[in-house]
Amino acid sequence: MLNIEASPGDQITLDAGKSKDPDDDDLFFSWWHYNEADSYNGKTIPKSDLARTTITIPLDAKYGDTIHIICEVSDSGEPPLSSYKRIIIRIKK
Repeated sequence: MLNIEASPGDQITLDAGKSKDPDDDDLFFSWWHYNEADSYNGKTIPKSDLARTTITIPLDAKYGDTIHIICEVSDSGEPPLSSYKRIIIRIKK
């Protein structure tokens, strides 16, 4: 888990490009907003399938809100294996 503080309007770049597979399988990335876990209910991140994505903290996010982003990395093996990392963005003043 990674904890980040940000203010409304900030841009945050999230990068999973250093991810490695021990079998050298191809990796597939998916970033998504885990809105069931956070206190901010708006949309924060476009669905992305790249290793790197940038999100803009919504202007209507309030102090103390949390935004949970999940990075899902899957390999091309049989069966495909996946790993997840949660990023929690806490809104500061």
